[in-house]
Amino acid sequence: MSRRHQTWTRYAARAIALPCAAGATLTSTHMLALLAAAVGVRCEAGAESGESLRFAVLVPAHNEETQVGATVRSIASSRYPSADRRIIVVADNCSDATAAVAHAAGAEVWERSDPARSGKGFALDWAFSRLKDDDGIDAVCVVDADCEISSNLLSALAARLDAGAEAVQAAYVIANPDASDAAALRWAAFALFNGIRPLGRNRLGLSCGLLGTGMAFSRRLLRRSPWRAFSFAEDREQHMRWVLDGVRVQFAPEAQVRSPAPTTAFAGSSQMTRWDSGRAHLAAHLSPKLVARWWQTGDLTALDAALEPMLPPQSMLLGINLAAVLASRLACRRSLVRLAVGSLLAQGVYVAGGLAVIGAPATVWRALRAVPRFLLRRLLSLSRLLGGRGPAAWERTQRQGA
Repeated sequence: MSRRHQTWTRYAARAIALPCAAGATLTSTHMLALLAAAVGVRCEAGAESGESLRFAVLVPAHNEETQVGATVRSIASSRYPSADRRIIVVADNCSDATAAVAHAAGAEVWERSDPARSGKGFALDWAFSRLKDDDGIDAVCVVDADCEISSNLLSALAARLDAGAEAVQAAYVIANPDASDAAALRWAAFALFNGIRPLGRNRLGLSCGLLGTGMAFSRRLLRRSPWRAFSFAEDREQHMRWVLDGVRVQFAPEAQVRSPAPTTAFAGSSQMTRWDSGRAHLAAHLSPKLVARWWQTGDLTALDAALEPMLPPQSMLLGINLAAVLASRLACRRSLVRLAVGSLLAQGVYVAGGLAVIGAPATVWRALRAVPRFLLRRLLSLSRLLGGRGPAAWERTQRQGA
């Protein structure tokens, strides 16, 4: 290679290495801060509710006839007084027996038919608009139709709502990490995103975020700040909108909802693409507003919520870190090499430390050997999204056994 080509190669490598290493380092530092805050609070106990709140437990369901019955029975068997809860299944644009199965399991069923406004966000808005003026309830809890809940879920949520919280989120975990490497890796991703990050944020006094299921809101919040999230990431969107309104979501780590993960990477690809597309939309449209709120008020909760959809998922972060290491070596810049290697090591510490704090089973640790194969698939999926080939409409995720 000629001297001229070597010079251009170094300039090009430096142009890649500097932004990759800097961005990855900031992301890894942010995650390590949340991990440090989360250490020691995993088993934090929430006080039992001194006074039972009257809950409407909403189960949004689209063609979930194979799952919804078990979900309804799980809610019905919880320790919360049956007189203080209503189980309502919203059968949204269903073409199967979801409504009949839910009714047979003991739920109140509301059927909604509006193909032009399909998706979970529209279904929740429709149900909330009917419940927010109902004086017979104090709060609404949302549980997805493929989930089972811990017996203390409603009491843990009620304890925090009784204490003054307007919104509460429980832990959301994968129920079948032993099913396959894909399910085990999904368990790890959920443990880090749905466990470590909310724990850290809660400890730091930030808003822990919404995870789409196992979340509860006071009726007064729904009346003051109605549901306005209709994107592919409706839970994250509504969280960002509520933070703009000054709302903080609290975390209840002692309670959980469990859901089976797809057992193959292909089965879960539509869900991942939907989440990626929704995150990009929120970063473009709501993050600037939250940054402006932080700039005007100094509210760190707003800044954290603004950064959340811009933080790359672990697979993308690993790709960025590896690219930064390679490019910095080609650029022959020792400072960049040290920065890139440090960011890569920091990501490893976050993943390994987070899984250790959560108590990952052996199958999850063994499944980490499949990360290179999974990384290639995820990067291909993300490249398609960047090329404008995102989802055109909401699609139901293929469930285990469906």
